[in-house]
Amino acid sequence: MMVRRSTKSGALMRAGKWCAGISVVILFSLIAGFQHFVLTLPKTPPDAPARADGIVVITGGQQRLATGFALLQAGRSTKMLVSGVGNGVNKAILARELGLDHHGTSLFDCCVELEFQAGDTRGNAVAAQSWSARNQIRSVLLVTANYHMPRAAQIFTRQMPDIGFIFWPVSPDDLTLENWWYQPPILRLLGREYAKYLAESIRRPG
Repeated sequence: MMVRRSTKSGALMRAGKWCAGISVVILFSLIAGFQHFVLTLPKTPPDAPARADGIVVITGGQQRLATGFALLQAGRSTKMLVSGVGNGVNKAILARELGLDHHGTSLFDCCVELEFQAGDTRGNAVAAQSWSARNQIRSVLLVTANYHMPRAAQIFTRQMPDIGFIFWPVSPDDLTLENWWYQPPILRLLGREYAKYLAESIRRPG
């Protein structure tokens, strides 16, 4: 009996050590992956192609909208979709928030479409797919925050495999990545986005 108990106890200890070792490896892998995610957040490519058939802006901050509209004004495209706009918002309100003059307001009125149904990034991609099909768009300049772009790129390319994408990440003014690990609000924001990015990475299409 003593021998059996000793053998069983030894097996449990070995199994416990093995599980603990695996847990440590997984933990360090997640930490290393998170650090890599933050340190390699995309930047606007200086050699990005000059034009696309359409611009898609994912809402989530005025900087995204301002950047997308600046690209439209610069002639990077002739059409722009703003996806995920809140109820009660209209073009006049957004033009006023952007501080547009008469010419800018006219361009916003004629060439920008607002989309109100999308509630998440996958909804943004579905809306963009429908908009692209209606407007015979084959290439899209996608504008969103830099921390959101890795996941958005996965979702949009999966949803719209026949569309050519130019990814245009925006670096929010309030997202300071210097010493980011000492700033709890930024750490939480990036941690949540990294978790969503990992979940999207292992999600099966369909």
